[in-house]
Parts: sequence; C-alpha cells; structure tokens
Amino acid sequence: MTQSNPRHPPTRRHGGVAARRAGLLLVSVLAATQLQGCFVLGAAAVGGTALVATDRRTAGSQLEDQNIQLTASGRISDLLGGRGSVSVDSYNQQVLLTGQVPSAADRQQAQNIVAALPNVRSVANELVIGPAETLDQQARDTYLTSKVRAAFIADARLYSQAFQITTSQGVVYLQGLVTQAEAQEASSVAAGVSGVQKVVTLFSIISPQTLQTQYKNTAQTPVVPPGSAPAASPRP
Repeated sequence: MTQSNPRHPPTRRHGGVAARRAGLLLVSVLAATQLQGCFVLGAAAVGGTALVATDRRTAGSQLEDQNIQLTASGRISDLLGGRGSVSVDSYNQQVLLTGQVPSAADRQQAQNIVAALPNVRSVANELVIGPAETLDQQARDTYLTSKVRAAFIADARLYSQAFQITTSQGVVYLQGLVTQAEAQEASSVAAGVSGVQKVVTLFSIISPQTLQTQYKNTAQTPVVPPGSAPAASPRP
C-alpha cells in the first residue's frame, strides 16, 4: 500500500478535468482492493489506524510501519518546506523513499532522517533530484499501481495482498514477504503491464516451508496462492 503526497491545487482552467480523472483512478484502486477481499480492522475512527487482516505482516509490524511512515513523512516535510514531493513506504520496517527533491543534499538528509528512526531495518533511497511531479503525472502513477494490483489479482499463482506496490514516474517498486517463486512471478507480471517502465524489487524472501508453517490456519494469508500447491516432499 502507498502514501500519497500533498497536491498543489490545479489551475482553474484544468481543475475540473484533473479532479474527474483523479476520482476515476481512485475508484479503480478501490475496486482492485475489493476484488482481493481485503478486510480492514481498526478504522480511522479508532485511533486513525487501519490494519489489514490478510496482510502477511503481524499487526504489530503493520503498526510499526505506519508509525515510521507518519514520523518520517512529517520530518522530511519539515526539512523540505514544500520544495519537493516525497513518499515514504515502509513494509516490515524496510523503508522505500520515492519522489523528487531539489538537491543531492536534500536527498541524503531525507535518508538520514529515516535511518535514524527506531526499528528501521533498511532504507532504499530512490529519490530523484528534480521538480516535483505534476498532478497528471501522479495520477498516471496511481493508475499504473492499480493496473499492477489487478494483474496480480488475476494471476492464480500470486496472492495480491502479499505485495506492497508503489509507482513513481512509471517505475514500479514491489515490497513484501514472499517466496522466491512468488518474487519472480510478481516481477514478471508487473513488467508486462502496459506503461510500466521498470520494476524494482525490494522483497524479504521467505522459504516455502516458512510460508506453510507460519501462516497455516491463520486469517493472514492462504498457505499458498490458489493453483500453486507445493509438490509433496520426496521420501528419503
């Protein structure tokens, strides 16, 4: 799941078209999420935190990721003072930075801010030096994310909610707790989606045995994705 950045208000001339386009894209994203059967617990009314029961992370890990995202986003925003556009996405305490900053110094400072936060395991700094994306560019990225999510849902060998998908300037970043087979399949599927310029994987790889034992008989995730039951282990 991605963090959205503050938008600059569109000009009066193009505001109506941009707003309608953004609305349609939001509907697409929500529809893709609902197709997967995503159950949300702990709504914003109760502390502002949403936990996805089908996520492979523990509830504690999800909360920690949300805390990292909120804290890092606030501190980076204070650093930039409106001069850039940065998204912070944390999955299992592995943090991805995407977006645009004015200078190399800002890029490094943003990384330092995140790396100094408690419980952050690693930082993937994918920030680009340059002007912030326009509303139309951000809308295209949002649409690409929804297309990749839909492609994952349609693939019987993948479990969509195992993946966090972030798109920035046409580049798709994939995070998640997945097996090597899932990682390879997801990377291939994402690369085949029209409009995707590049796929960057930032996975935490787990073994098929871990997938079956750690998540068996829980509500977090199926033991294996539909259609890809593991072969029986050969007898010694």
